[in-house]
Amino acid sequence: IKKMAKLTFAFMQLSSCWGCHQSLLNAHLKLYMLIPEFEIVYWPAVVDFKLKSLEERADGSVDVGFIEGGVRTEGDKEMVHLIRKKCKIVVAFGACANHGSVIGLANLYTKEDLLKRKFVEAESIVESEVPGGWPNEYVPEMLDKLLTVPQVIDVEAKIPGCPPTTDNIVAAFAYLLTVFGHTNPKQKSDTNVCAQCSLNKGGCRLDAGEICYGAITAGGCELMCPESGDPCVGCFEVSKKIDGKRATQLFDLVTSKGEFGEIDTINAQKFVELYLGLGNFDFLYVERDVLQRLAEHPERFEEKTIKTKQGEEKVLLFNETGNETIDNLVGMLLTKLRGNKHFKFSQASVCSTCERTIVDKTYTTIKRDYEGMPNKEKCFLEEGYVCLGPVTKAGCGTLCPNKANAPCLGCYGPPESVKDQGAKMLATYASLSRTDPDELTAKILDPAGLFNRFTLAASTFGGRVEDTTEEKK
Repeated sequence: IKKMAKLTFAFMQLSSCWGCHQSLLNAHLKLYMLIPEFEIVYWPAVVDFKLKSLEERADGSVDVGFIEGGVRTEGDKEMVHLIRKKCKIVVAFGACANHGSVIGLANLYTKEDLLKRKFVEAESIVESEVPGGWPNEYVPEMLDKLLTVPQVIDVEAKIPGCPPTTDNIVAAFAYLLTVFGHTNPKQKSDTNVCAQCSLNKGGCRLDAGEICYGAITAGGCELMCPESGDPCVGCFEVSKKIDGKRATQLFDLVTSKGEFGEIDTINAQKFVELYLGLGNFDFLYVERDVLQRLAEHPERFEEKTIKTKQGEEKVLLFNETGNETIDNLVGMLLTKLRGNKHFKFSQASVCSTCERTIVDKTYTTIKRDYEGMPNKEKCFLEEGYVCLGPVTKAGCGTLCPNKANAPCLGCYGPPESVKDQGAKMLATYASLSRTDPDELTAKILDPAGLFNRFTLAASTFGGRVEDTTEEKK
């Protein structure tokens, strides 16, 4: 058996606190089983790598590049483009890279105001020794606003969190090694489900016009769902030896159907997830996960033309199994799922993993964090505390509510289907309110810092909006 070459990793730090790297280093021996599978070729935040060593590498020669931090300076911007140029896969690593995090709140002020406050007006400044008031030599120029990494370049994966938990990072590494270290899904078994199915001799679900994926699914399953009245949905993954005749029958059946109904859509989604062995981590977005990409970025699929009994049709391009019949079928299924009202890909929120008891989830008063002592078993929202659990992506282990008796602050950002965490929370919070609006405005003195604490830079307005009306002019 030919041993695969190690994957190469590169790490880049932009404007950030280094907390994501610290969380990675906290893994200690948890990385023991993974370290032999990859080689770190650039990691200046930890080891004395020189920038020139990365610049001299051939374009696309590094397998995976991780970027921690937001894009605050022209130097940051150059480093982001360098990683994009040198790496096949780019991972936005942590809250700053993905959503801007707390440092993104600086977008509420102009660049000039920030520099003036930091280097001229701060109480610790006695007298500026720098000509012009702030450093302007041998330092990169600040951008007008902090940008997130996905606002500057396309990324293939996102690991959220401030910082991401150590377990999340280790799990993401393991998943990335699986996904990007092996080009094709693992082919199993020299037989297929149809070859073992008693219905193949009579009563086949395909013959009855029902979609069943047994012809291309590896054999060995003891449940034999078709014999129990349910279609095979591919859980034993790709077969080394498909049933060509039945596979063609399956393809013709799928292509002959118009818009999929609810049952066909659900089964197709199950099949793609199980058959391709997709990870389905709530906290991790990976472009290679075709269901995630279909739900969030369908425009990032290429198309190709294939021949069907109905004539030539355009389908989404899929070419990862090495078998044209299977690839065309998966591409057709993804095409059927795209835009289908029954196709639902959702990520869990922190609330779904919270141990606290929910009775009503409405509130009649509002409390600041320092007011009173929260009940350790009752929902924070019902107690009057602002908790961003309903609009925050699960995956952190619900550390703040379950372990620290503190409301969720939203550091993992929103689920991929939510475009603006702050706007969503404002709408949610208003709908739950049973209190006087004046009390709300009196207690919530910093709505941007409360609802968009970690996501302002990635929000709809992105920060301070200048008034350009005629009146101001």
